[in-house]
Amino acid sequence: MSGSFLQPLRHRLILLFAIVLVVPSAFGIWAAINNFNAQVATARDAALRFAELASNYESNLLWQSRQIVQNLSRDENVLAVLRGVDEPRIRDACDRAFASAVQPYPSYGTAVLFDPKGDARCQWDQTKRLINVSDRLWFQNVIANKSDTISGYLLSPALKEPIVSYGAPIFDVDGVFKGVVSLAIRLNWLSAIGQEPGLPSIAEVTLLDHDGRVLVSSTGTEKETTRLPDMDHIGQITKGGLRQFEAVGGDGKRRIFAVNALGNDSLFVVLGIPRADIIGPLLNDLLMQIGILCLVSVAGMMAAIFGARLLVTKWTEKLAKAADSMALGRLDTMSELRGAPIEIWQLGEDLKSMANRLEHREVDLRESLTQKQLMLREIHHRVKNNLQIVTSLLNLYARLPRSGAFREAFADLQIRINALALVHRHLYESEDLKEIDLAPFMKNLCSLLQDGSGVPARRVAVQMDIPDLRMSGDRAVPLALLTTEIVTNSFKHAFPGGQTGIIDIRLAIAADGTATLSIADNGIGPATDAHLSPAATMGTTLIAAFAKQLGGKMNVVGPPGTTTIVHFSTLTPGRPA
Repeated sequence: MSGSFLQPLRHRLILLFAIVLVVPSAFGIWAAINNFNAQVATARDAALRFAELASNYESNLLWQSRQIVQNLSRDENVLAVLRGVDEPRIRDACDRAFASAVQPYPSYGTAVLFDPKGDARCQWDQTKRLINVSDRLWFQNVIANKSDTISGYLLSPALKEPIVSYGAPIFDVDGVFKGVVSLAIRLNWLSAIGQEPGLPSIAEVTLLDHDGRVLVSSTGTEKETTRLPDMDHIGQITKGGLRQFEAVGGDGKRRIFAVNALGNDSLFVVLGIPRADIIGPLLNDLLMQIGILCLVSVAGMMAAIFGARLLVTKWTEKLAKAADSMALGRLDTMSELRGAPIEIWQLGEDLKSMANRLEHREVDLRESLTQKQLMLREIHHRVKNNLQIVTSLLNLYARLPRSGAFREAFADLQIRINALALVHRHLYESEDLKEIDLAPFMKNLCSLLQDGSGVPARRVAVQMDIPDLRMSGDRAVPLALLTTEIVTNSFKHAFPGGQTGIIDIRLAIAADGTATLSIADNGIGPATDAHLSPAATMGTTLIAAFAKQLGGKMNVVGPPGTTTIVHFSTLTPGRPA
């Protein structure tokens, strides 16, 4: 029965409209729902990123505190006090060391060196002499764990204001525990929480201590309890590691919460965003999309039911009769199509010349396809080569032990990939998309490498002498990677201990197109193979590999300093000069 129902063209058109409209509309509704869910998940993930952004000031303050403790642990007078020297001159010098370490930072109220019994040995401000702190929980945690500890909410008797105390162990030159450095962080300096650029205006940020007590809040201390989740959730945050969830605040509003833990889970930045402000617009868009898709489906089905016969099938029947007559060579039957829609009438006319047109069209398509294949082959060839370079680098670094060296290796890898991206950027900006201007490219590359190394120009300056020269992308890629490896090695290893120096980069071009690249530094000189780390050894291997890819010859001399000289041709092999 279904076969007989589908025999008329009108019925088939109705079925076709059902397939073309109803089925895709149903799929569109399903896709819209999935997209809605994906956007909700993205919003939740964004909340975690916003929580990290909202923690920038606190994270920087904790990092700054660690740096202050490290600097104090290297001070000779502090070390002398730790060894038990009780001379007034040494104690005064120790006090001055603490003052010079923290006085530039108004976020600290006090800075004190305590001995293992909790008595203050030296401190920044003698007018705020502290009592014995051996009974303080944060001090006991530092003594027990020999690691940094952040207290909860404290009311400083010396400062007469609320603080949190950052405590860190300090050791003598032999690694023996000798005491504790305490830095009092004023809470009023954390009151600007939640005002970081880039945070949404509807975000509400609160800083909690390890007991779940509110330290500061972007909404004001009188409102934070009405916007935070219940105590069960806060307990899971401080003890259970809960970092992302939805919950109803004390004001009855449902919020998306994200948590960023700081200082070994001692402080918690809790960011809340009203769910309605994020999900509401997304839900409205979803309902709008579903309504439009349903309306289109209904309109299409109505058009199929009422318009198929009137506009299509009546004339297609006549066209079929005319086609049968034309197959027998009777062309005068086209008169039956007078009054038909122009499309159907034109279709009848086209039947006369269809075979000839198809033949010519097939030839044109073959030619167009050949041209597109050539273009795609060139594009894929270039992309494949660059991806192979990236893959090879990743494989090399994946073999390193997973430690600090592993993270440093991947940071180096980012620099190398950025160097590749810089080559492509200069190619895209060039007029012919094939060659780059070498001088501005090398200048941008060296700036990129200095920024990535973290070594300021006032300590290690980079000098360049690069002639005006255009170079193809095939030559620029290995040259960029070779320069990246050599200059990065100089930044890392040539100037230890904060030494100053110069990295000099020169390129000379001979008349026959031969180039001589010289990269020299006045540092400590090249290290022997026995003293090279795995990452440094691999860097040396990569330098040799990139020099070989350039088809060049490399020579390394030094000390004094380290000078790497590479001779190579600026012309791409196989291309005319």
